[in-house]
Amino acid sequence: MAHIFTYGSLMFDPVWRKLVKGNYSATKGVLFDYARRCVKEEDYPVIFKANEKVKGVVYYDVSDEDTTILDDFEGEFYERITVDIVTHTQTIQAEVYVLKEAYFSIIDDTPWSEEAFEKEGMRRFLESYKGFI
Repeated sequence: MAHIFTYGSLMFDPVWRKLVKGNYSATKGVLFDYARRCVKEEDYPVIFKANEKVKGVVYYDVSDEDTTILDDFEGEFYERITVDIVTHTQTIQAEVYVLKEAYFSIIDDTPWSEEAFEKEGMRRFLESYKGFI
């Protein structure tokens, strides 16, 4: 089991619940020394090392089965690494999906917006990923 820090589409219940089988408690958290940017021509973001911070959601004690599902969902562009996440009460270790350097060409310089995703992007995202989720 692992804590999983999400910073994009997986922060949103309609996406998260279509993928995982378990029910997990969650809280907001912050990842320091990373930046979140849009992916060119997509509704989801990526993160990479930078002198910024990324707000997201930590899901606690995600099962190995669901972690495997998340690995498959994230695909070859990402590596899952362990990082420190600051929550409202403590600093914990969690796993996060970080863009591999070989794929940095897909990064758009535009910061990703949770509000825009929730308003417009989530519908498109769920439609385009129907086959997987």
